[in-house]
Amino acid sequence: MSTSTADPGAAGAPTGESASSTRLTTSRGDLWWAVPGAVVGALAFWAAHRGLIDDAYITLDYVRNVARDLHWGLIPTEESNAATSPLNVLMLSLSTWLLSFVTGDVRPVLGLGLLTVVLSAAMAVWAARTARHLGVSTAWALAVLAVVFANPFVNSALGLEVLPISAFLMGLTAQAVRGRQVAFGVLAGLLVLTRLDLGVIVAVVYLLTPALRRRRWVAPAVAAAVSLPWYAFSWWHFGSAIPATFVIKTLQESFGDQTFFNGPWTLWAGRGGLPFALAAAPAAIGLVTVLTLLTGGLRRRLAGHLWPVAAIGLGGVAYYVAYSLLGVPPYQWYYVPSTVALGVAGVLGLALALRQVTPISPRGVRWAGPAVTAALLAALAVTSLDGRPLPWQYPVYFGAWALPSEYRDIGAAVHDEIGDGTVLAPPEIGTLAFGCDCSMVDVFSDPGTTLPLIEQRIDQAGPVGRFLLELNFARLDRDREPRDPDHRLVWTQGEVPEGVPSWPTHSPATGPATLYLEPVG
Repeated sequence: MSTSTADPGAAGAPTGESASSTRLTTSRGDLWWAVPGAVVGALAFWAAHRGLIDDAYITLDYVRNVARDLHWGLIPTEESNAATSPLNVLMLSLSTWLLSFVTGDVRPVLGLGLLTVVLSAAMAVWAARTARHLGVSTAWALAVLAVVFANPFVNSALGLEVLPISAFLMGLTAQAVRGRQVAFGVLAGLLVLTRLDLGVIVAVVYLLTPALRRRRWVAPAVAAAVSLPWYAFSWWHFGSAIPATFVIKTLQESFGDQTFFNGPWTLWAGRGGLPFALAAAPAAIGLVTVLTLLTGGLRRRLAGHLWPVAAIGLGGVAYYVAYSLLGVPPYQWYYVPSTVALGVAGVLGLALALRQVTPISPRGVRWAGPAVTAALLAALAVTSLDGRPLPWQYPVYFGAWALPSEYRDIGAAVHDEIGDGTVLAPPEIGTLAFGCDCSMVDVFSDPGTTLPLIEQRIDQAGPVGRFLLELNFARLDRDREPRDPDHRLVWTQGEVPEGVPSWPTHSPATGPATLYLEPVG
């Protein structure tokens, strides 16, 4: 691709009233892309809604309690701070609450459907505006949607923060390409509220975009105004600005020899080459785009509006490096920021390359985006319909010990058994707690159980890390006691004790097993 492409509108553009009218017309035209975006989001949600993974239900547990009682907790009887993405919980709670006026009930899964449609529509509009400003067909917005929703790291983790991450990264790119400092700050703040660690990508895009450095204080000030109130409230009220999942996940470190760094090859690629390729191939094209644009930038030939394209991809690389150094297990949704950021750079880079260096006719170039979309969706269909009916009972990447429908039904049965009692959860709590709507406890739902892990994490940190963690937990109530369970749920592939309630399960990841409920003590 040519790295010296002039900024659209820099020369020969209409001026004054004519330019303003043109911008208004094209801006309104971009809004039409919300329609295919909403349709794609609705279809993706419909395909996935019955097979949401267990961690997605942890989020939905929070959503139900917030929408119903303004209670921030995984279970109704304990306030906890283990929701990794506060913004995702808040947006889902709002959509669920609004729908409750129509349905007459609090239905978090339906709220997830509404939010998925809205965010997908917004992503399509932002992608179209980015493409138009880069001087390529706005039809490339379809390719962006396909790259995001065909990515198995995304579509196998709907309900978690994967779609807000994808949409807001696209929005951040759109504002950076257009040089909109205030809007960039808003999107940056939303990303940091979605996950604090997304500040890595935000910082890279901000530092590498010339238009954002003219009044360099504007974007950071707006981002701080958007994000800091929540983190200040969380530090004061919950005793920690960061969620407890930081402690829980970093203490896990790996799945045996599989770490975040080597996980793409040792874990996810081994589960099928085509699904992994749907995430890896766009990311690889994005990496080529980054290297090409940065090479031009080092030669002082990179136009200002192209820097954000390089920066969003480089931000994805920086995020991958940061997480590799942090040392966490290779959970599938942890790869979303890197693969989506690089995938967006790849789509935009491919569009620029086809416009600049191929003999394709202008009409052919306009159809290139839809053609890429069709190829990605065809590959997604082959990957997704591997013997599973639609809607999915479980997603492409799935590792739980039971199907989501089994966990929901077992949770409801446990509620009938224990009533107002407290039950100790097996290692997977999200879907069971959603079905039970009861006092089901583990390190995610019971702050008293999480306290020893927090102390362990502080003890393991170096001098700087220890200082920062102590500062973060300065207001934490260290006198909280764990709830005393009177029952516990046990998952086994062996013998089940006689005379206890039990339920058979069958997961494609682990095979047949049994969950049984036994008294404690």
